[in-house]
Amino acid sequence: MKKNFVLLAYTLLIFILPLNTVFAQRGSTAAQVTNIRFVSALPRNSDWGRELDKLASDWARATSNQVRVTMTHGSQMSESTMISSLLSNSIQAAVLTSAGLSEICPAVMNLSVPFMIRNEAELDLVLQDIKPVLESRVRNDFVIIGWSKGGWVYIFTKETVFTPDDLRRQRLASSNELRDMNTVFKTMGFQVVETNWVQIGTRLASNVVTAFYMVPTLIVPLNLHRGLHMLDLPIAPVMGAIVMNRVTWNQISAANQQEMLKYARAMGLGFDNSITRNEATAISSMSRDRLTVNRPNQTQQELWRTELQNSLPSLVGSIFDRDLYDRINTILQRARR
Repeated sequence: MKKNFVLLAYTLLIFILPLNTVFAQRGSTAAQVTNIRFVSALPRNSDWGRELDKLASDWARATSNQVRVTMTHGSQMSESTMISSLLSNSIQAAVLTSAGLSEICPAVMNLSVPFMIRNEAELDLVLQDIKPVLESRVRNDFVIIGWSKGGWVYIFTKETVFTPDDLRRQRLASSNELRDMNTVFKTMGFQVVETNWVQIGTRLASNVVTAFYMVPTLIVPLNLHRGLHMLDLPIAPVMGAIVMNRVTWNQISAANQQEMLKYARAMGLGFDNSITRNEATAISSMSRDRLTVNRPNQTQQELWRTELQNSLPSLVGSIFDRDLYDRINTILQRARR
């Protein structure tokens, strides 16, 4: 009897073990699903918003639904808060602009030297050379999934502005998070009023500020342009990037990581190819809707560049990385020759 009981137990064990293995495998498959809360401050009805929704769908499809994204558009989070939330894993991915990127990779600020890079062709040359350098300097807590050009920053004012002295008579709104850029503008002698971008409309209406700088494609959905002037001289390019915390990234299989990178980079390339057209369309649309575009002549343009050159000695080596600044400057001077 005892012998039969042992035999029965052994037989059951043989059958139960494979079943346990099957259930364990099913459990491990479920455990491979990665849920990503993805936050963007950009409006849903912007080009970025639409493309991010498409990217979320592409990631789910390409990873057989093992990567699932919950997208939040138009977030009121500051980029500093987004970075803190990424570190605490309360969110897993976010879109950061040059302002936020500079917190996790200070070298990004070198792309924002006012009036240094002047057009798309120059920006392409610079990015081709230094993008690997920037990625190598990102804090180890984060992974950049994809880059994109975000357009060019222009100055918008309530009064006509053609020269630096014209702007010095204005109260220039700037985000309180953009400490480095605020230092640059203060060094150039401008009246900087630190504010939250969410409040920019009410502060313009109450004359607390009379000028601000922004990418034209973002002004259209925010309806800030009516009755304003735009200085038709791009200050600096803005970069955007999709950033994920490394904790989450390391949970994703290598094969799925490659799929995600492929779609994110394709999205960035699409933006890069259309940004000039979209920006021109935005400016044209606002011009038909009570925006006055002021085009400085050559002498006035050179005034802006001269003003910056006079301020650079105190900025390069402190705000702007000297070696990277020299590297970019060499690329630009060679191209212009």
